[in-house]
Amino acid sequence: MLRNGLAIVIGIITAFVTVMLIDKVGHMVYPIPAGLDLTDPDAIRPYLATLPVGAILFVLASSVVAAFDGTLIACLIGNMKARVSGSVVGGFVFAASVANFIAIPHPLWLALATLAGVVLSTLLAMRLAIAISGTQPRDGNPG
Repeated sequence: MLRNGLAIVIGIITAFVTVMLIDKVGHMVYPIPAGLDLTDPDAIRPYLATLPVGAILFVLASSVVAAFDGTLIACLIGNMKARVSGSVVGGFVFAASVANFIAIPHPLWLALATLAGVVLSTLLAMRLAIAISGTQPRDGNPG
Protein backbone atom coordinates (compact mmCIF):
# COMPACT_ATOMS: atom_id res chain seq x y z
CA MET A 1 0.00 0.00 0.00
CA LEU A 2 2.76 2.44 0.95
CA ARG A 3 4.69 1.44 -2.16
CA ASN A 4 1.72 2.25 -4.42
CA GLY A 5 1.15 5.57 -2.66
CA LEU A 6 4.78 6.50 -3.16
CA ALA A 7 4.58 5.35 -6.79
CA ILE A 8 1.60 7.65 -7.38
CA VAL A 9 3.33 10.64 -5.80
CA ILE A 10 6.55 10.06 -7.77
CA GLY A 11 4.57 9.49 -10.99
CA ILE A 12 2.62 12.73 -10.55
CA ILE A 13 5.80 14.66 -9.76
CA THR A 14 7.43 13.15 -12.86
CA ALA A 15 4.44 14.15 -14.99
CA PHE A 16 4.41 17.67 -13.51
CA VAL A 17 8.13 18.17 -14.15
CA THR A 18 7.72 16.85 -17.71
CA VAL A 19 4.97 19.38 -18.45
CA MET A 20 7.09 22.18 -17.00
CA LEU A 21 10.16 21.21 -19.04
CA ILE A 22 8.31 20.81 -22.34
CA ASP A 23 6.42 24.07 -21.75
CA LYS A 24 9.71 25.82 -20.98
CA VAL A 25 11.21 24.60 -24.26
CA GLY A 26 8.03 25.64 -26.07
CA HIS A 27 8.26 29.13 -24.59
CA MET A 28 11.92 29.35 -25.63
CA VAL A 29 11.04 28.42 -29.22
CA TYR A 30 7.84 30.52 -29.23
CA PRO A 31 8.36 33.32 -26.65
CA ILE A 32 5.38 34.78 -24.82
CA PRO A 33 4.97 38.49 -25.56
CA ALA A 34 6.13 40.81 -22.80
CA GLY A 35 3.26 42.12 -20.71
CA LEU A 36 0.81 39.32 -21.53
CA ASP A 37 -1.19 38.49 -18.39
CA LEU A 38 -1.29 34.68 -18.35
CA THR A 39 -3.87 34.72 -15.56
CA ASP A 40 -6.43 36.57 -17.70
CA PRO A 41 -8.29 34.31 -20.18
CA ASP A 42 -9.55 37.40 -22.05
CA ALA A 43 -5.96 38.49 -22.66
CA ILE A 44 -4.87 34.99 -23.66
CA ARG A 45 -7.68 34.38 -26.17
CA PRO A 46 -6.38 36.74 -28.91
CA TYR A 47 -2.80 35.58 -28.30
CA LEU A 48 -3.72 31.91 -28.78
CA ALA A 49 -5.53 32.73 -32.00
CA THR A 50 -2.24 33.95 -33.51
CA LEU A 51 -0.02 31.07 -32.40
CA PRO A 52 1.54 28.87 -35.07
CA VAL A 53 0.63 25.18 -35.01
CA GLY A 54 4.12 24.32 -33.75
CA ALA A 55 3.56 26.31 -30.58
CA ILE A 56 0.24 24.60 -29.96
CA LEU A 57 1.82 21.18 -30.50
CA PHE A 58 4.06 21.82 -27.49
CA VAL A 59 0.88 21.86 -25.37
CA LEU A 60 -0.19 18.54 -26.86
CA ALA A 61 3.26 17.02 -26.40
CA SER A 62 3.60 18.13 -22.80
CA SER A 63 0.43 16.34 -21.66
CA VAL A 64 0.94 13.21 -23.74
CA VAL A 65 4.58 12.74 -22.76
CA ALA A 66 3.78 13.54 -19.11
CA ALA A 67 1.04 10.91 -19.04
CA PHE A 68 3.42 8.37 -20.55
CA ASP A 69 6.45 8.91 -18.35
CA GLY A 70 4.50 9.54 -15.15
CA THR A 71 2.45 6.37 -15.69
CA LEU A 72 5.49 4.30 -16.61
CA ILE A 73 7.39 5.40 -13.52
CA ALA A 74 4.38 4.78 -11.27
CA CYS A 75 3.82 1.30 -12.72
CA LEU A 76 7.45 0.33 -12.38
CA ILE A 77 7.68 1.55 -8.78
CA GLY A 78 4.24 0.39 -7.68
CA ASN A 79 2.70 -3.05 -7.46
CA MET A 80 2.32 -4.07 -11.11
CA LYS A 81 -0.49 -6.51 -10.27
CA ALA A 82 -2.64 -3.71 -8.84
CA ARG A 83 -2.06 -1.32 -11.77
CA VAL A 84 -3.79 1.35 -9.72
CA SER A 85 -0.78 3.65 -9.48
CA GLY A 86 -0.41 4.05 -13.24
CA SER A 87 -4.13 4.60 -13.72
CA VAL A 88 -4.18 7.28 -11.03
CA VAL A 89 -1.27 9.14 -12.61
CA GLY A 90 -2.83 8.96 -16.09
CA GLY A 91 -6.13 10.11 -14.61
CA PHE A 92 -4.38 13.00 -12.89
CA VAL A 93 -2.81 14.17 -16.17
CA PHE A 94 -6.19 13.77 -17.92
CA ALA A 95 -7.94 15.84 -15.23
CA ALA A 96 -5.21 18.51 -15.28
CA SER A 97 -5.53 18.73 -19.07
CA VAL A 98 -9.30 19.14 -18.82
CA ALA A 99 -8.85 21.86 -16.19
CA ASN A 100 -6.35 23.63 -18.44
CA PHE A 101 -8.75 23.55 -21.40
CA ILE A 102 -11.59 24.88 -19.23
CA ALA A 103 -9.46 27.68 -17.76
CA ILE A 104 -7.77 28.73 -21.00
CA PRO A 105 -9.53 28.62 -24.36
CA HIS A 106 -7.78 26.27 -26.80
CA PRO A 107 -8.77 24.99 -30.23
CA LEU A 108 -11.21 22.08 -29.98
CA TRP A 109 -8.96 19.83 -32.07
CA LEU A 110 -6.15 20.35 -29.56
CA ALA A 111 -8.34 19.47 -26.59
CA LEU A 112 -9.63 16.30 -28.25
CA ALA A 113 -6.20 15.24 -29.51
CA THR A 114 -4.62 15.88 -26.11
CA LEU A 115 -7.24 13.93 -24.16
CA ALA A 116 -7.09 11.00 -26.59
CA GLY A 117 -3.29 11.13 -26.51
CA VAL A 118 -3.23 11.09 -22.71
CA VAL A 119 -5.44 7.99 -22.60
CA LEU A 120 -3.43 6.20 -25.28
CA SER A 121 -0.05 7.10 -23.78
CA THR A 122 -1.22 5.95 -20.35
CA LEU A 123 -2.26 2.58 -21.77
CA LEU A 124 0.97 2.30 -23.77
CA ALA A 125 3.05 3.05 -20.67
CA MET A 126 1.19 0.33 -18.75
CA ARG A 127 1.91 -2.20 -21.53
CA LEU A 128 5.56 -1.18 -21.62
CA ALA A 129 5.82 -1.54 -17.85
CA ILE A 130 4.46 -5.09 -18.17
CA ALA A 131 7.08 -5.88 -20.81
CA ILE A 132 9.88 -4.39 -18.72
CA SER A 133 8.87 -6.02 -15.45
CA GLY A 134 7.77 -9.33 -16.99
CA THR A 135 4.61 -9.46 -14.84
CA GLN A 136 0.96 -9.63 -15.77
CA PRO A 137 -1.91 -7.91 -13.97
CA ARG A 138 -3.94 -10.03 -11.56
CA ASP A 139 -7.07 -10.09 -13.74
CA GLY A 140 -5.20 -11.29 -16.84
CA ASN A 141 -5.96 -8.06 -18.73
CA PRO A 142 -2.69 -6.90 -20.35
CA GLY A 143 -3.44 -3.26 -19.76
